[in-house]
Amino acid sequence: MHRLFYALILLFLSFSSYAAEVNNLYQATAPVTTQQQKERDALAPDLLKQVLIKLVGNENQLSQADIAPVLANATQLVERYEYIRNNIEAADLTQPDQLSLRLSFDKNAVNAVIRQLGLPRWGKVRPDVLVWLATDIDGQQSLQGLENIPQDVFKPLQQAADERGLPILMPLMDLQDQSALSFEDVWSGNDDAIKTASQRYGADIILVIKMTIHNDTTQIIWQSGTGETRQRWTSEGFISASINKGLGVLVDSLASEYAQHNQVSDTNKTLSVQIDDVNDYADFSRVMAYLNQIDSIDNIRVNNLGMNILDLDISYSGDMQVLQRLLSVGGLLSELTEPEGTITDKKYYWLTH
Repeated sequence: MHRLFYALILLFLSFSSYAAEVNNLYQATAPVTTQQQKERDALAPDLLKQVLIKLVGNENQLSQADIAPVLANATQLVERYEYIRNNIEAADLTQPDQLSLRLSFDKNAVNAVIRQLGLPRWGKVRPDVLVWLATDIDGQQSLQGLENIPQDVFKPLQQAADERGLPILMPLMDLQDQSALSFEDVWSGNDDAIKTASQRYGADIILVIKMTIHNDTTQIIWQSGTGETRQRWTSEGFISASINKGLGVLVDSLASEYAQHNQVSDTNKTLSVQIDDVNDYADFSRVMAYLNQIDSIDNIRVNNLGMNILDLDISYSGDMQVLQRLLSVGGLLSELTEPEGTITDKKYYWLTH
């Protein structure tokens, strides 16, 4: 039932220097009553729209584009379909046997559509989000972790994150977390305690959720970041709608920073990069594996590897500032200031160990 979050925990605790990679961006799922082509074709436009929302990132930008002709042609973009049993997929045989359709769309064709529409595209490398969730459910107050979170809260949160392509992590709430952070710390907004408790997870984004549920009505106060950089907003309504709305605000904001505009007429650009503290082939492999995950990078040329320094020319499409943000996602590379007296377009980084 918690397979996604268990996988993310292993990822974070074992490879905290790597960014989260989202691999289901070109897939979408919906419940069905039959396995007939008629129902499959009828669902294709809605499922393609879900994919476009995940890829563009900012739902408001997508809503302003004329995507009706694209949706009308949705069946032509389907690459593969499959039917899944929800209770088996979730490893929860206590649930009813519900059938769902999963459509996978052609990656190159969908990317071409996004370019033609003049929309940005958010690749599979995305900032990972650590969620500190404090709940007041009919007077019962708790700081939720992976094992104690109620399913009627966990499932809508997991589904909302999956539908928007946002990698999220629930804390373990083991003895280390419990000694570092309390419900009162989160509820009162103790940013110092939240920041300290978050360090073990190495996440790019700290998301604080203060959720009050009473008589089926949910009110949520959201906070992204801590200290002077924090942003706050609210949402309310039924629990699923409230979570969807609030998480959508965060995703829209992140997409504006990390999605790349790749116009049809764009030509590739080159960024020269120097990475310090690359000590051996294992370090080199880590760097290259990460860079090859970034969708907007088209080619990497190694100019020099010696004296613990790696010099690269990165061929990319889109905006250089967005690429620089992507290079810093996951904490593998930390940007350095240019050496004094240097006049160059080269960017300098340090490899985290």
